[in-house]
Amino acid sequence: MTSTAWGTALLITGPEALLAHRLVAETKARALAAHPEADVNEISAEELEDSMLSEVVGGSLFSSHIVAVIEDVGGCPPSVVDQLVAVASNPPEDLCLILVHPGGMKGKGLIDKLKKAKVRTETVAAVKPFELPRFVGDEARRRGVRIGPDAAGELVAAVGHDLRSLAAAVEQLASDGDSGEIDAALVKRYFAGRAEVTSFAVADAVLAGNPSLALERLRWALSTGAAPVLITSALAGALRGMGKYLEAQGLRMSEGDLARQLGIPPWKLKDYAKHSRLWQAGGVADAIRLVARADGEVKGAATNADFALERMVLGVLRLRRH
Repeated sequence: MTSTAWGTALLITGPEALLAHRLVAETKARALAAHPEADVNEISAEELEDSMLSEVVGGSLFSSHIVAVIEDVGGCPPSVVDQLVAVASNPPEDLCLILVHPGGMKGKGLIDKLKKAKVRTETVAAVKPFELPRFVGDEARRRGVRIGPDAAGELVAAVGHDLRSLAAAVEQLASDGDSGEIDAALVKRYFAGRAEVTSFAVADAVLAGNPSLALERLRWALSTGAAPVLITSALAGALRGMGKYLEAQGLRMSEGDLARQLGIPPWKLKDYAKHSRLWQAGGVADAIRLVARADGEVKGAATNADFALERMVLGVLRLRRH
């Protein structure tokens, strides 16, 4: 990172909106710390025209310094691309230029030109499921508190995979706690009942081979508005994970390496290890096919999605190793 934000251009690219937002905020803060009087211009690239780009990145009567934030640069009009690349490759000393691209193929030509011009680039890749507890730990440190692996896993299970929701949950726990530490008991106290109605909790009960709990969680989840397609998706993902775990059982690798290979948080390995005795590869493969059929049914082919899901759950449970 450069010592000053002035006379620089930064391209932020990738799908993780929270991390992109934070990079924008941090860069703006560094620029404004040096020149509090600076103007801040924020615009979507789709709104740019030749003359407007000059206004966005140029000084005004009130300040010679400009912080220009251009969102979704993939939507930049073709007529403005070369001009934008020229400014980004050689920004004037009174400009802090921040370009944000959500990833994907849209605007790839512009992104390639910016990278070829050696514009500094920060990538905000999507956080993988097995990385979420570490993200929670980092968030806790940002708030000046500690959180252990078990508590981080509990929070991910309760809140889900959305980074903004996880960050907000950590902020709430950090501000309301008084010990400087977030433990599993505190997470359960604040989020009691939330994890149990998620589609992932239904999948966990199925993998555990517990028919009554699986049906109870399924009905509870549906009664609270969980989308049927999320339930089929969660169960399919859990079964694929079990299939991968069964294949990898004979391999010698650390828990961290195994979690990365499976694409799951390390704390989730305990569940797979415990439940693997109930499953064999053939049964898992049949279960995945059954879930795929149920997924098609709840997307429109079935007149009663709730019944299709119950039949799916019971059908998958019958495929366990007895």
